[in-house]
Amino acid sequence: MLDKRYDTLIVLSKTSSFTQTANQLFITQPAVSQQVSSLENELQLKLVIREHGHIRLTTAGNELVKFAKQVELESTKVIRSLQNNTDNFKMGCTLSLSSTLLPQFIHHLSTRTKISTTKINNTQHILQEIRDGKVDFGLVEGNFNKEEFDSFFVKKEKFICVSHDDLVINSIEDLFNQPLLIREVGSGTRNIFENWLATQNYNFNDFKNVTEIASPSTIIELLKQNSGISFMYESLIKPEINSGQLKKLNLKGFEIEHPINLVFLKNSYFKNIYQEITESFLNQTNNSTNNYRN
Repeated sequence: MLDKRYDTLIVLSKTSSFTQTANQLFITQPAVSQQVSSLENELQLKLVIREHGHIRLTTAGNELVKFAKQVELESTKVIRSLQNNTDNFKMGCTLSLSSTLLPQFIHHLSTRTKISTTKINNTQHILQEIRDGKVDFGLVEGNFNKEEFDSFFVKKEKFICVSHDDLVINSIEDLFNQPLLIREVGSGTRNIFENWLATQNYNFNDFKNVTEIASPSTIIELLKQNSGISFMYESLIKPEINSGQLKKLNLKGFEIEHPINLVFLKNSYFKNIYQEITESFLNQTNNSTNNYRN
């Protein structure tokens, strides 16, 4: 745990004001300035720049705030874990995985530890929840900053193009006249498709009709009503494909498998526990698959 000077720096990073920081911490403005100066002298780092009546944190100051926030979050969790003599996790999951992978994961975890909260949202929201300490880790299919987050690989998912009808397509251009149903900004699946389009020198504007929808289940229902095309994980749509309600479209050159990861803050004290959780889940999944095949 860190001393009160770091708490002061964290508040200062939010307010960008010595006066507001002093008010929030119920101390004097000179005390705030003294604490920051003391920290700068001790660390031999310039943390705050004062210019024209305004202040801003330096690069070192911002990095120190990130470190201090993580220590604060992790120390609170360590103490709580020691007091309760048990692991009690808050997890997050992206929407695309909530109806497929999440139930398996929760069922597995319920036999060995306690999950107090499960947050379901898009990739960017889950990553922010991890930053803020609102969840400890998340099942994420979207991209994330590997300098900020650490992860353990869970599985790969096939990413496919799907429609109500069998469409004859040879290239992405053949789909531009079809209504496109896509997830909202911040979604991992949207990001995957958007990045692939960029590799083909295209973007969403090339489609004549684009509709953004936050719910994968709503997209699936609209597809079943012959409302266009979409791009999503095959496991999410597998029942509809097996029953013939929806069709997988074979788009030439579109072969995407994306990794699903258990994501958490870098240098987490609980990294070994997250690794054990992941490995245990994978072993159980592999055993179940082998037993089914046998």
